[in-house]
Amino acid sequence: MSGWQPLFSTLQLIAVAVSVSLAIGIPSAWATDTVRRCGRIGRLVSDAFLVAMVVAVAMPLILHAAAWEATAGKFGWLCLTQTGARSFEAFRGLVASGWIHAMVGSAITALATWYGTTRQSRAVVESAMLDFSPLRAWWTIRLPMAWPWILATVIINAAIASTEMTVVDLYGYRTIADEFYLFYAVNPNLHAILTTIALPLGLALGLGTLLLVSRNAPPTPQHDEMLVRGMGESPRPADAMIAVSILALAGLLIVAVPVLGLVVKIGHEVSVVDGSIETHWSLARGIRQLWVAPSVFGREYTWTLVLGGVTGVVSAALAWPLAAIGRSKPRTERCLDVTSVVVFCVPGPIVGLAVVGVFQWDLPGFRVLYEQTLLPTVIALAVRAVPIAYWVLRSGYRGIGDTVLSSSRLEFAVWRRLWLVDRPLMATSLVTAVVAAGLFASGDVPVTLPVSPPGVSTVGTRLFGLLHSGARYQEAALALWYLGVVACLAIVVGRSRKR
Repeated sequence: MSGWQPLFSTLQLIAVAVSVSLAIGIPSAWATDTVRRCGRIGRLVSDAFLVAMVVAVAMPLILHAAAWEATAGKFGWLCLTQTGARSFEAFRGLVASGWIHAMVGSAITALATWYGTTRQSRAVVESAMLDFSPLRAWWTIRLPMAWPWILATVIINAAIASTEMTVVDLYGYRTIADEFYLFYAVNPNLHAILTTIALPLGLALGLGTLLLVSRNAPPTPQHDEMLVRGMGESPRPADAMIAVSILALAGLLIVAVPVLGLVVKIGHEVSVVDGSIETHWSLARGIRQLWVAPSVFGREYTWTLVLGGVTGVVSAALAWPLAAIGRSKPRTERCLDVTSVVVFCVPGPIVGLAVVGVFQWDLPGFRVLYEQTLLPTVIALAVRAVPIAYWVLRSGYRGIGDTVLSSSRLEFAVWRRLWLVDRPLMATSLVTAVVAAGLFASGDVPVTLPVSPPGVSTVGTRLFGLLHSGARYQEAALALWYLGVVACLAIVVGRSRKR
């Protein structure tokens, strides 16, 4: 891999994605906190916004790309005539790639910033509100105190932008990861591999350092955290109106507009009447496209469900003992934290090609396993799904008191303790880990492409191929069913964890 242009392109994409996500995500977090203090209706509105952000984060990046392609892409309903003649040239290259990454990053930033501003000492927040108004206290006291969460989102969004190649490949924007996928996937060399992983691993080490530093901060008692979320007087009407407007705008940009693009696209019809092009929307056509999509794309849905389900279960099973060991051994947990971040930041194409290389070894059965089973695919998908399951389970173990764990260690062996004590207490976290890892694996196109055996096509890989020619009726219907499943799983898991 030669030349500095891919590096400059990657840095530009990171700059756009991070800056836009901060500009949208941080005000959205403030607006969520402000609206939440507006009574019962305000709490419902803020909860609805948080659920929408969870759904946006759970959506694979290729699904965001499909939604925005249906909205503003080559055949998007906002600006095109369905004939390929563009009337709007801006949504391509860096603009399109940066915007899609920024919308995903905005959801991550909003959730992390809101959560970080609620994990603060009640005494500190009360003291700030004695000297400042709630508006000023949030921006000058609570927001700076949440800097580890904000910095973590910056690094995470930068890592996603530097390792993902599906969106940039769709819009012809050549980053380091996309250059590797296009020109070195068939015959990789050491220089290309090192060049591709240098920036993501640098970001991973930065996030790992942040994790180690943040562990030195004194923990905030859980009851104090819960009180912070409900503290503060009702906001002024002007502040409340501004906050509601911010939530509405952020919700429209991140979720509503792209989803509306898919809905409009399935019923979008174009006809030529007396030499002029006319467009209209047909409900009957939209229903028909949705009805036939499960049969037309049945194979893709089946393989996506199988790969996502198996990978989710395998990832949770591997991550569970690691999270349990880390809970009882802080030094080991620190090593696991950093290792999981580093592994997650390895670009998908390199993970897939590494697994392919292993199964090319001249060992009995490897060729059969590679060509006729899903084992290589599941292994490759689990490499980056295990860290996700690990962090979900790690968070779950934080909710179990030290006394319970200490007494169980005295009475049971390790495996009996995991099954008899930890399993009932961690049931919700285990289900969440399976779902989170499975959803991520089902949309991890960069890993899936190199290792899928012949005849295996997922929704993500099919969308990746079809979207290069523009989002049309069937592609929109394919994405809508996938989106519906992702949204339902995210909402169900979110409600179960809230209870």
